[in-house]
Amino acid sequence: MTKTISNNQLQIGLVSTRRPDLLEITLSSFTRNLFNNFQITHCFANIDPAFGDKDAHQLARECINDYLPNVIIREPAEASFGGAVKWVWGQFKSGLALHLEDDWELLQNVEPNDVYDKLQPGYSAVTLCGNHHKWYKRRPYVWVGAKQDRFPYIGHQKLPFLGTAPKFIDADFANTISHMLDPELDPEKQMLPSINPAFMELFRENKCSILDKSGYRPHGVMRDLGRDWRSQRGIKKLVINGKSEWSK
Repeated sequence: MTKTISNNQLQIGLVSTRRPDLLEITLSSFTRNLFNNFQITHCFANIDPAFGDKDAHQLARECINDYLPNVIIREPAEASFGGAVKWVWGQFKSGLALHLEDDWELLQNVEPNDVYDKLQPGYSAVTLCGNHHKWYKRRPYVWVGAKQDRFPYIGHQKLPFLGTAPKFIDADFANTISHMLDPELDPEKQMLPSINPAFMELFRENKCSILDKSGYRPHGVMRDLGRDWRSQRGIKKLVINGKSEWSK
């Protein structure tokens, strides 16, 4: 993957639903701790018609316009997480991009050098470390262990993985993934080696590093808002035949 990242320019891609309360926390925290440290060039946002009514949709749209300059907004008639990620990642121009979801709060300041230092040869993405305990097992890079209960058993290898949590990503790399994604399927699940081995080969050559500033045991530079939001409302994410569905 040819690197074209050499300055403080940054483009932003946002995958959102109709949750303006979470979106406000997300965009305000990222503006304060990250956006202001970069030169924002392009912004793309997808608002899926999920979790709220038309009024919530309008509030989400207004929130996005308040925080993202000259943003291009896609508003599909039907919600599709896979379709949203595919569209957003397919819009990125060459350079450095930041992928965002609407339910994360950035807790620490992130400077350009924090990111560039981790984009060494062989690395095309940098995930911001989350506060969930699973991130500890992934340190120092985002890997998926070859466990028998999740994948066909292939020994004790650790497999490179990318995922869709907020991350910096080389735009050309994101474009490549966009072409490979099936919009009808959950974007993270279809990246697993047991589902599509082609992704594993791609991730071996374009690994993903983790950005954390809290010492050996990571506490996270960002906080997951969506987990508590769903728990309070009794909403669970189900993956049925490869598709993401939400159910109470």
